[in-house]
Amino acid sequence: MRTDKHVLSDHKSSGNYISGIDGLRAVAVLAVIAYHLQLPVAKGGLLGVTIFFVISGFLITRILITEIESTGTIDLKNFWIRRIRRLLPAILTMAVALIFVSAVFNRVIFTKACSDLLSAVFCYNNWWQIFNNVSYFENAGSPSPFTHCWSLAIEAQFYLVYPLILLILSRFKERKKIYLLVTMLLAFASAALMWGMFSPSQDPSRVYYGTDTRAFSLLFGSLLAMVTVYMNKIFSIIPAVRETIGAAALIGLFCMIVMINGYSSFLYRGGQVLASVFAVAVIYALLNPESILGKLLSLPFFRWIGERSYGIYLWHYPIILLISGGKKASWWIILIEIILTFLFSALSYHFVETPIRHGLIGKSIAFVTSRPRTKRERRKAVALLKKMIKISMGTAVIAVAAILCIIFVPRENALDNIDELERQAETASKLAKEKAEQSSEKNNGLQDISFADLTDDELLGKLQLLLIGDSIALDATDDFYTVFPNSISDAAVSRYTTESYDIYDYYVNDQNWNGDGVIFALGANGLLYDSLPTLRERMGSELPLFIITARAPYTSWEESNNAEMRDFVNNTDNTYLIDWYAASEGHPEYFADDETHLNKTGAKAFVECIREAVLETYRSQE
Repeated sequence: MRTDKHVLSDHKSSGNYISGIDGLRAVAVLAVIAYHLQLPVAKGGLLGVTIFFVISGFLITRILITEIESTGTIDLKNFWIRRIRRLLPAILTMAVALIFVSAVFNRVIFTKACSDLLSAVFCYNNWWQIFNNVSYFENAGSPSPFTHCWSLAIEAQFYLVYPLILLILSRFKERKKIYLLVTMLLAFASAALMWGMFSPSQDPSRVYYGTDTRAFSLLFGSLLAMVTVYMNKIFSIIPAVRETIGAAALIGLFCMIVMINGYSSFLYRGGQVLASVFAVAVIYALLNPESILGKLLSLPFFRWIGERSYGIYLWHYPIILLISGGKKASWWIILIEIILTFLFSALSYHFVETPIRHGLIGKSIAFVTSRPRTKRERRKAVALLKKMIKISMGTAVIAVAAILCIIFVPRENALDNIDELERQAETASKLAKEKAEQSSEKNNGLQDISFADLTDDELLGKLQLLLIGDSIALDATDDFYTVFPNSISDAAVSRYTTESYDIYDYYVNDQNWNGDGVIFALGANGLLYDSLPTLRERMGSELPLFIITARAPYTSWEESNNAEMRDFVNNTDNTYLIDWYAASEGHPEYFADDETHLNKTGAKAFVECIREAVLETYRSQE
């Protein structure tokens, strides 16, 4: 058909290959790796996944609608088999290797890998992460090595559903217009869901991992495929203009990757859409076979990485977790992680992905089961059969060994006192309410009391502070009450920073609390967003606010949160820093195995850090 010929004429002579697509894949996967390595140049490196989505939506839709225009239908069985051959062997290879290595060297990662294995292999990892009710404490420490498989799950679900939608719509007379209209409506609905469902005061997992809230990136790529196939005028735009648009869009993507925090509200409320539009514009420019941008992105370095980008994406995250735990590492550790990632992805590409994708298994079976006509063909068939038997037996042995490993190797969590911590969370909640009721019946703190002659312990005993914290503060609840017996510690598991001001309002308005100061002990579970200025505004200017820096080495927001806390303290009156991050530096004996939660020694040190800062503040007011 004319439209198909037109599409092909805008590509290289090699058929459907688009010069530069592999380079764009390389940009995407390098951004993701840099983000997981916590490099400062890739704060928004997770946008690499968004670029992958747009590329996948474009290429898959181009294949599907070209098939519909050529044959009038879609061979779903053949399409899905090709997708399975593309996705499954590489995942299985990585998963089996990970199970063996982590069982020997890192039992915590092994435990998490076993829990998430099926969701990764069968491509429902994104919904598993959304709906899985695993205890917060069981998730402590480094993340699951299959966490990154959420994006592969979304793509697989798209491959399953979207061809069915196109096949149904192909029955209509005006199918071309209906394709565009329905895809556009679905894309806008998905983007609207992301915008509407996101709330900085709640866990963003539902929005970040949801197929419905992320599908717009794939669908934007689908729209570009439809436009390029059905609307010839799109190619009549002056090449220099297309090139300029593509270059500007690529620069825009680089700026977003470098400058925008990966967990900012902006990304959920327009940023992901903008990045998707930028990716569409880059691909549109690459459709010009004479594109300078395409030639740049087709340089051997970019093309090599792009061709292996799927394997690189699969292998990089488990390798990073096994070597550095996902924490910020020194340059030589980072170099080792990158080298190993490229090495294993290259081996996977050469020995697993490429042979299976090109139908090695099917071709081998067909050759062996055929009737050889010559002696040479019979010898070749026998040799191939022996080779297949050896490979099958080896695969079976490895599979059985992996299963036995999963069944019999003991599990281990980063925290070995999970039940105790969960009971402590329940007890602390009840105790906080009791303290609040008692405080409303007493004289409030230091009001109308001269404390110049009080000893330190007497002063701390008189103080009525309100600590609003997460599970780290929860670890230190008993020690906090020993030092501050008339204060309240409202600490809870997995608490977000933006919950702080509503908790403050509850104590002031519902419990009639009128104490001497507030301690903000949050920041390990997510970004600060607007929590600090909002809490400060609701408290007024007269009440002291103490802010505790966070130590959460397995998170990407530890450094930015602490920097924001310090800036806020320096620029806000009657606001004081309790630098737990600095005080705990070089003290691994303070922490449980997850290097975040406190043991008994750490709990005492944490409270002592609070004690010193509070005493210094109130003594300076004498």
